[in-house]
Amino acid sequence: MKKLLILSLMFVPFIAIADEDVTLNGIEEPQWKNFAPVAYVDVKEPKGFAKFNDVTAYWYKRKVEFDKGIESCRAVKENDAQFKCYQDLKVKQYQKNSDYNARIEAMERQRMNPQEMQSQTQNMYPINGFIDAFTKFQPSELGN
Repeated sequence: MKKLLILSLMFVPFIAIADEDVTLNGIEEPQWKNFAPVAYVDVKEPKGFAKFNDVTAYWYKRKVEFDKGIESCRAVKENDAQFKCYQDLKVKQYQKNSDYNARIEAMERQRMNPQEMQSQTQNMYPINGFIDAFTKFQPSELGN
């Protein structure tokens, strides 16, 4: 029992270190895992049939842009400017997430409630109008 306890205590620091955020010059660097869905945290460049998956391609492109943003912020030497750079990068990522979620919700609403199903009475007016116009004629009027 003691061995198990000692063994488990040995792994606790490694777990804490593995999930630690990167801090440079006392400034916490944004992490991709805070902005991407869990399935796309470790997204790789789509190859083969995966190239046709628009969602994977989107998140890969976002990750590449994020990594470029991190590198450009790391290049800034002044602490205040570097902090502002990281903050701007976070704001951009949150805005992109908000835009992405809004697009997904709009597509889901459209899928659940297609345009042609929104107002059945509106769609039936042309049919009703045709039937009403057709029934106004008397049989004797049709023959002449």
